[in-house]
Amino acid sequence: MKFRGILLTSFQALMQNTRRSLLTMIGIVVGISSVIIILSLGQGFQNYTLENLNKTNKNEDFKIEISFTPNDLSNNTGNNNFSELDIQMIKNISGVETVTLKKTDIYSITKNFIFKQGKYTKSINLSDESNTNLLLGRNYSKLDNEELHKVVVISKDTAEEISPDIDSVLGYGLNVDNELYTVIGISKNDEKQAVFNDEADIEIPKKTYDYYHAGSEEVSSIYLSIQKGYTPSKIANNVVKQLTQAGSMASKGTYSTIDMGNIMDGISKVLSALTYFISGIAGISLFIAGVGVMNMMYTSVSERNREIGIRRAVGAKKNDIRLQFLVEGLILTLISGVIGYLIGFGIAFTISQFLPFKVSPSLSTIMIAISISILIGIIFSVAPANSAARKELVDILNN
Repeated sequence: MKFRGILLTSFQALMQNTRRSLLTMIGIVVGISSVIIILSLGQGFQNYTLENLNKTNKNEDFKIEISFTPNDLSNNTGNNNFSELDIQMIKNISGVETVTLKKTDIYSITKNFIFKQGKYTKSINLSDESNTNLLLGRNYSKLDNEELHKVVVISKDTAEEISPDIDSVLGYGLNVDNELYTVIGISKNDEKQAVFNDEADIEIPKKTYDYYHAGSEEVSSIYLSIQKGYTPSKIANNVVKQLTQAGSMASKGTYSTIDMGNIMDGISKVLSALTYFISGIAGISLFIAGVGVMNMMYTSVSERNREIGIRRAVGAKKNDIRLQFLVEGLILTLISGVIGYLIGFGIAFTISQFLPFKVSPSLSTIMIAISISILIGIIFSVAPANSAARKELVDILNN
């Protein structure tokens, strides 16, 4: 029996039981459309998220961040971690297109001090004015900050480390990087307040510090844009290697790379996995629909014993009978898959009109819909088709 004849006969058999065929198709349509809705919206959201993350890199295909971590975090002075020589060295590396500094305005630093009682590491807070609870003296004001007065407010503990007689500490000249600051206030050690606030040992007017200490901006890291045709990870590793060997801060810490491309790729994989996981849950309905297809095919086989017997009598082989029912199942599920895709995409597109992102047809979702339809058609039609093919002509004629 030619395949064209089998195809035509399959359509005729399905049309003879239109109501049963339509009811069976509903399960497949609902299952496919549910999966397509979730996949389409998930891919739309994924593209929208990645576009927003990459918005600052519109004109650059790849952007990599190189950062520096000091070995002694307690002695963070706020100095630049990348010198002009470092920047020039990086620009000369093949594959690097541009180098951009990432500057951070700092308000809290730590420094080492030597007092009569010993050596201490102290935290310094930079602010426009101080508003601490004072034990002695006064807070510095916005006027002190604007007029670059070299004044400080220190904690009671710090004052006691300078001298046991804290009254004598008022007016003391505190050396901060070879600049003398006059102590004008001593704050109380408020334990209750310290629980909720990270109180500094020393407070200095920010503008004063910026003026006398070359600013309080820190180049914490740099951004590299990579020329097309180069592998970003290789360029990044080469830059880190060069900085480790000849960087201005190589002896004081470590350089590392943060590849935004890898981060975005990771986010994309997580979003994709989440979308497919939810789609898999929605696809459980397809299994139930597949059982419905199998039930319909078994019913069709039992009702068409006479047809099977006549075809066997005129020369049809077992494989012809098996193929006949397999094709019927595939036609049923393929038509259902196409309808399910159209309905699912239509619903997803309508929903996206009320969301900040849009959905568009994709080859992947079309292939998923077709593949699922074919799999359901084959898996749930094989057993009924084999049952029909195994029927013996003698048994059919006796019945």
